[in-house]
Amino acid sequence: MPSLGSHLASAYGLATRLGTRHIDADRGAYYLGSTAPDMRILMRVDRKLTHFFELNDFEPQDSIARMFEAHPELGDAVGLDPGMRAFIAGYMTHLLMDEHYIQSVYRAFFGERSPLGGDLWANVLDRSLQYEMNRRDLEDDAALTDVRKAIDASQSEVGVPFIDDELWPEWRDFTRGITHQRPDFERFPRVMQIHLRRVGFSDERIEEIGNDPPQIINEAFEAVSPDRVDQYLEEATELAFDRLREYLPPP
Repeated sequence: MPSLGSHLASAYGLATRLGTRHIDADRGAYYLGSTAPDMRILMRVDRKLTHFFELNDFEPQDSIARMFEAHPELGDAVGLDPGMRAFIAGYMTHLLMDEHYIQSVYRAFFGERSPLGGDLWANVLDRSLQYEMNRRDLEDDAALTDVRKAIDASQSEVGVPFIDDELWPEWRDFTRGITHQRPDFERFPRVMQIHLRRVGFSDERIEEIGNDPPQIINEAFEAVSPDRVDQYLEEATELAFDRLREYLPPP
């Protein structure tokens, strides 16, 4: 699934394109919403609790519909206060980007029903692809600066029933820190280390791969072409754009 830098970049582009007062009312809450599903890492809970998506279900799924079915009060955008409305809009972008990535990229090119068969190495390639997508999204320093300023300016106290409220200060700092990350390969060895160990690589081999990230990233692009990745991004963006326009009140 896309990394958090990619989620912030996607949310930024969608907000700019939509130009709606309902997001502009609290862009900081909106950007925090776009990363919030991954707070499951801090909560140490199953992914489906915050993503409303079953990884073992290969039928088409609608994670946003599932969220609103489980928590109908969040589906009524008119009834929410401005900060919460913006937050849920951001949350929706994350769910859609992940959902479409799983169904159109991961399962097609890396998963168990793909030509690579979903083995451990296929998952290493998938993680490498996600890193490279994220690295490229981090190149837009102006956008990330705007995101950081919006987070700093937000005073909203958002809260949803499936996320622990006490974790918000830590998550806000974590999300803000992403906007300072450099678009390079410095973090690549650390990010990939756990996945490479699962494959059974020695520490020496892991160090070799860490010193030559383009090698493994190029192999990932042999599995799924750059054009196909671009197609995914275009499709996911259009899906999110349409769902946000449907969800939010008239601008």
